[in-house]
Parts: sequence; C-alpha cells; structure tokens
Amino acid sequence: MDWASNSALQHKIQGMRAAKAAFQALPEVVRDRLLDATATTVREIVRHAKARIEASPSIRTRQLLNHINWTVNRKNGRGKAGVTSEVTPLRLQPRQYAHFVELGTKHAPAEPFMLPAAESQKQPYLDRCRAAGKGIETDLATIGSRNA
Repeated sequence: MDWASNSALQHKIQGMRAAKAAFQALPEVVRDRLLDATATTVREIVRHAKARIEASPSIRTRQLLNHINWTVNRKNGRGKAGVTSEVTPLRLQPRQYAHFVELGTKHAPAEPFMLPAAESQKQPYLDRCRAAGKGIETDLATIGSRNA
C-alpha cells in the first residue's frame, strides 16, 4: 500500500489549523515516524548552525551559540530550529541580535548560520520522510498480518 497516495490522507491544507487537523488525522504509526524524521532534521539544523557559529572568528561570546535550540510540537508535527529568548546578563538578548549576525549590518558583514544550516537539511529531510514512509509501510503490513 502506498500510504502517500491513499485518498484518505490527501487534503487541501491551508494554514496551521488545517495542517494540525490533517496531522492529527493520520494514524499514530504515521505520526510517530514523521515526528522522528522532523526531530532528526531540526536537531541537525541546530548542529550545523552551532558549528558555523563556533567557526566564526568574529563571534566572541557563547551567548548566541548557547541559545540556538530546537523543538518539535507533537500535536501538530511542526519542528522549529532557531534562537531562543532566554534571560541573559547581556543588554541585548541573543534573539534580538541574531538576525544582525545572520544578515549583516552596514557596519558588519553577514555571517549566515541558520539559513545555510536549514538549506543543508532540505534533501536529507525528504530522504528521512521517504525512509519513514517505507517504515510506515512495514509497520502497517505487520499490523495487518496480526489482524488477519
């Protein structure tokens, strides 16, 4: 069974509310596999972003590095990777100046760290989702054989 072409899974999704509803309508085995693929991807994005920050000769504090994190929402399947807003002893929070580092200013050149990290995970994410699809097919076949 090709789970991606199943008519019950094909929906027109517009907006986060519809995406959440579509995600929650998926069988649990599908949600779990896709959540694993998403979690691995956002974790890799953060790992790549941190590596770029650590390699930057102009970043002198670890504040920005320490505030690059990821989360996955198990209810809607959405993964986020970025700079968190936590209290620090600095006047500016890392989240308030991260975009200046990423995009540059008229006084400082751009030192992209999040965008290249996210770009580097596009194809791996698709590959992880394809692998998840194969795992889903195996899981569903196993479930079906137990019920027969």
